[in-house]
Amino acid sequence: MEEPPMMLNSGVSFPSSGAVAQGPKWRLSPELVVGFLPAFRHRLSGEVRLCQLTDGRIARVHLLDSMPAHWVAERDWDGRPSALVAAVEPGYLRGDAFWRLEDLAHPGLDG
Repeated sequence: MEEPPMMLNSGVSFPSSGAVAQGPKWRLSPELVVGFLPAFRHRLSGEVRLCQLTDGRIARVHLLDSMPAHWVAERDWDGRPSALVAAVEPGYLRGDAFWRLEDLAHPGLDG
């Protein structure tokens, strides 16, 4: 059974001051998100792509516009990506490590 594509409005974008997800509510401390860059990972290939603005600068929020064409499942009337294939998951890149949204919701902190 094929998974539905991830939609643009599925609660992926988070303000720089923390994170609020749709569905179960959670908030991250700003101190925990320093150095995390919005990215997507293709679960089958392992490829990670940072989110970029149209001028090539790294975005501070999750954007679909810079994703490879084969990662895009649907486009809007203007041709902009509006959904990604199910194998692509949102998260953040910090250094060379990709953090899934679930990882950020329950970080393993040294204590």
